[in-house]
Amino acid sequence: TFVFLNAEPGISAQEQRERAHEEARAALATYWSALEGTLDPNKVERAADNALIGNSDDVAQQMIERFHPDDRLMLWFDFFNHDNARVIANMEAFMTEVAPRVAKAAAQ
Repeated sequence: TFVFLNAEPGISAQEQRERAHEEARAALATYWSALEGTLDPNKVERAADNALIGNSDDVAQQMIERFHPDDRLMLWFDFFNHDNARVIANMEAFMTEVAPRVAKAAAQ
C-alpha cells in the first residue's frame, strides 16, 4: 500500500495531515494519468483507496481499521517522491511512531 505520512516536526497535527493529503493527491493524480487508457479507472481508484494518508496518528488508525493483525503489507514510501531524505524520515517516523501503536492495538 502507498504511505503518505507526514510527521514533520514544528507543525501541527492538522498541518501534517493536510500536507500528507496534498502529497497523496498529487502523486495519485499523476499515477492515474499515466494509467489512463490502460486500465479501468474505477479499478485503479478503488485500489488507491488502500493508501495510508495523514500524520502518524492517522496512519496508525487507518492500519488498525483496515487490516487484520496477521496481514503482511508491502509499504511504498517513495511513490513519486524522489527526495531521499524525506523518504528516510517518513520510514523512520513509521517505525518509531506508527508501528508501535499498531503493534499495541494488535496485542490487545
